[in-house]
Amino acid sequence: MPDELKIWALGEGHEVKTVERVTGVRVEDILEETLVRRPEMLESGLRLVGRQTPTDGGPLDLLGVDAGGRLVVFELKREKLTREAVTQCIDYASALDAQTPEVLAELISDHSGTGGIETIEEFDEWYQERFAENELSDLLPPRLALVGLGVDERAEQMARFLAKGGLDISLLTFFGFQHSGETLLARQVEVEREGPARSSGRGGQSAAERRVALEARLAEKGLTELFDDIANTLSGVLPESSQRPGSWGISFGLPSGGGRRRFCHLWVAEAGARVEWLPHSENYDEAKLEALKPRAESDGWRPIKDGYALDIPGSERWEEVREDLRQFLATAVDAWDPAPQSGRGNFREQVWSFLRDVPSGTVVTYGQIARGLGSPEAAQAVGSAMRALPGESDVPWHRVVTAEGRLAASEDQEQQQRLRDEGINVREDGSVDLEQHQWGEQRDEQSRDP
Repeated sequence: MPDELKIWALGEGHEVKTVERVTGVRVEDILEETLVRRPEMLESGLRLVGRQTPTDGGPLDLLGVDAGGRLVVFELKREKLTREAVTQCIDYASALDAQTPEVLAELISDHSGTGGIETIEEFDEWYQERFAENELSDLLPPRLALVGLGVDERAEQMARFLAKGGLDISLLTFFGFQHSGETLLARQVEVEREGPARSSGRGGQSAAERRVALEARLAEKGLTELFDDIANTLSGVLPESSQRPGSWGISFGLPSGGGRRRFCHLWVAEAGARVEWLPHSENYDEAKLEALKPRAESDGWRPIKDGYALDIPGSERWEEVREDLRQFLATAVDAWDPAPQSGRGNFREQVWSFLRDVPSGTVVTYGQIARGLGSPEAAQAVGSAMRALPGESDVPWHRVVTAEGRLAASEDQEQQQRLRDEGINVREDGSVDLEQHQWGEQRDEQSRDP
């Protein structure tokens, strides 16, 4: 990395003037106070909740909550960052990670309100007001961020090594300059976190992190306005639906058998957006469903594994299909029966219960689940049970793959992201290595998967 950041001022007459660096002492004096007043200089969406908060490893400089609802430990140095600073930041973060979320909430409340940090009387209430879709446990594991006036080679090497190994760590340096009577601060990112997804396998992303990931993905593709317009139209057609954001889209669920079942999805596609309608036969009158399917194809929906998909590459196409989409889904909602017609609820519950026991960072196959439930010929029924899963559920559906290790075709993007969040390597062809990742208790039966 360069030893220093340089800035030149360009005048109207094309003259070039070097902007002088401010002395280190002056930057040291203003940096921390400035960051407390303007935490967005550290990262967008950050809320600072602690300053000199005590931990078993000692008082940490700044403690924040990021846009996804995770704790961020900031270690600030009034000089170049060294490997000792990296070690110290890890010490602080590990001390926080060893606590329960409830203890952390009390710690933050007890030590808020000083050094320019807002007073937080009840942190758990403060957190839920801002991250209603999260649980308090989504605070952990904490992220790490080191901030200094430069960085030495060993510290940067350590940070990059840790980031490559999965630790969520950032490294920022600031520089001060004097220009036209004003002090300027410049920020340089030396080591950057790999997007908004958590790198730990402890439960995957929180709901807020999935939302942040989706927003970032839409902004990157320039789809924010189109996606919001489609989502608002779907919400208008489905006023009673539950809406579950994911890092690749939104699932809309309708009442079904005392719970919720996925009715349709809105996805970020390779080009534009895609709406998927999932016609579960158990929730429709057979005659009405058979009338809906040809209508879907005539309206431009294409058949997919579990239903039909409508691709919307841009605003022009959206204007063409908006009204047809609205009318079609309104008709499908009118035909929806919230009381499933199938009598296989007990088997479904057994499948879902089996999946709840599958550890994070592992996968199982449909045939493996069937054998585990004592019905080795019921792999297809396992698939039906997965499609019947309510939209809002704690069942880790993403851990189910085919006998060849392939992911479900209609949800592969979100499934890939969730598996990667748990440390599972998803190949370019959308499959996982069963030898490496299949739940260990069942590996000896892998060769018998149907």
